[in-house]
Amino acid sequence: MTIHQEFLKFEAVLAHCETRVSDRSLSAAMDYGREMQFFDSTNRLSQSGHLVAEL
Repeated sequence: MTIHQEFLKFEAVLAHCETRVSDRSLSAAMDYGREMQFFDSTNRLSQSGHLVAEL
């Protein structure tokens, strides 16, 4: 997978997380993504994050 494809998946998951938080800030969306285990501790997509990106 190319870096560009990884970035697009990351953006898709982040956009999903932004729709789920009321704060609408990047940090709130990232916190939500980590809480839901879409991102790992280094802010990379986890396996479940990859699945969300495919949807």
